[in-house]
Amino acid sequence: MAMRHRIKLDSDVYTEAKKRIRHIIATFDNVLVAFSGGKDSWATLNLVQEVYDELGITDKVKVFFRDEEVISDSVVSFVQGIYESGKFDFRYYAIPLVSQKFVLGKTEKYVQWDRNRKWLRQPPEYAIRIPDNEYREFDQYTTDAFVCKNEKGRVAIVNGIRADESLVRLQSCVNKRNENYICGTKEPRIKNCKPIYDWNEQDIFLYFYKKGLKYCDIYDAETLNSMELRVSTPFHAESAKHFDKIRTLYPTYYQQLVDLFPEFILQARYWKEFKGGSKDTVYEKYEHSFRGIYRYIDDNLQGVERELAIKRVKTVETSRRNAGDGKNLGAYPVRYVFEQVVNGAFKRNILPKSKPSSLDFEFEGLEAPV
Repeated sequence: MAMRHRIKLDSDVYTEAKKRIRHIIATFDNVLVAFSGGKDSWATLNLVQEVYDELGITDKVKVFFRDEEVISDSVVSFVQGIYESGKFDFRYYAIPLVSQKFVLGKTEKYVQWDRNRKWLRQPPEYAIRIPDNEYREFDQYTTDAFVCKNEKGRVAIVNGIRADESLVRLQSCVNKRNENYICGTKEPRIKNCKPIYDWNEQDIFLYFYKKGLKYCDIYDAETLNSMELRVSTPFHAESAKHFDKIRTLYPTYYQQLVDLFPEFILQARYWKEFKGGSKDTVYEKYEHSFRGIYRYIDDNLQGVERELAIKRVKTVETSRRNAGDGKNLGAYPVRYVFEQVVNGAFKRNILPKSKPSSLDFEFEGLEAPV
């Protein structure tokens, strides 16, 4: 079998990203930039604009933004400022989008811009919305199709996804030898393109510094508050674990959120306690085995989150079975896997645990090796 070798290129990520964007422009009939207000998509949008200028393309760069309703005012203001600058062919969407909220180990569905409840705020007048007589709920895939419905031919959705944020994203790029930054979607004519997949966070901020670009000020606030740098909704599993910090960062925003979703008062108040010990009470309700984990998933997760959790657990269960118990419980102790599921840490592959603790062995009724 042919061996694959890593070759160091005499280039840099900035140069390579622009090469990829040129290739995307030459390959597709229409190019749209998916903008979230975040640092990565903001860098990507500006890179695309640079390439347009270098190629002499006078058309405005097409951009779309999906307003997730429960994002912070600082992100909304930043995005709306870019829209109102008139620099881009900017489409601002505020459509019913199915999402998930994570509260004390449970994941439940909710719908952004749900017409059956009060909204956090009103969308701007220029937002593209769904008329009441055509109301329907979207997911990520149907949203992409909706956004691209008036674009003819092959469409590239250019996003700011970086591989260093996820081993899964990295693997999806390195496994594909040609055009490894271009991925398919459920719509054959629409492709997701990741021209900055090999950038890291330092590259992003260095780019802003060199180009004199201002970014959303939420990142400065998050840095001062020792939080991960995110602009996503505060209801995602990773963001919800720091929900209590929103109260100090944005007290008005916090109050608006808990007025709409009062269960997040419990998340803010009890997550640290839940993480520190109350999970043990959760574990005791279920069999100390992979069967117990599946039962927990059935009782507490719904929809896409449930399917993904089952998929992740099946993967590690197979790995554990093939490796056997041994001194490290096949690198996937049941208690450890259970904890990842309860914490909502299964969006990406569950990583192995090389050194199980005595609690891991005790949980399975086994004696820890000396």
